[in-house]
Amino acid sequence: MPKFQFRLQKFLGVKEQIEDQKELEYGKALQKLEAEKIRLRELNEQRILTVESLREAVRAAISPLEVKRYNENIERLKQQIKAQEERVAAAEAFAEEKRQELIQAMKERKALEIVKENALEEFLHEVDLAERKQVDELVSFKYTDKLQETHKE
Repeated sequence: MPKFQFRLQKFLGVKEQIEDQKELEYGKALQKLEAEKIRLRELNEQRILTVESLREAVRAAISPLEVKRYNENIERLKQQIKAQEERVAAAEAFAEEKRQELIQAMKERKALEIVKENALEEFLHEVDLAERKQVDELVSFKYTDKLQETHKE
């Protein structure tokens, strides 16, 4: 039986490598997004702790200068939180872009695999037809041979 050779096998291999690369890129983008979200949570927690510290300090009668320092610190944290929220949004957009690229690479590979499956089915059908033809010829030859033997007798 002849061996099946898919003429686009190298191209399929390249598509699989591209898909693997896109999968890695998407994974890295998700890791970056998660790191940015963690940093945002830390900043929010730090702001909450600072506000709580201010409340406790006010109960203990602190100087207006210390209140001003607390307020400046809280404002600085608010600005950092706003900037971090923008970084999170950018990381989300980047991760979504990488996800779309991965989906496209998967579609392209899958389409090529479907072409390969169809080519294999066609190949197997042709092999089956060739085997049937060979069996038919063999049966025909044997029948003809038996017929000639019976006429000789």
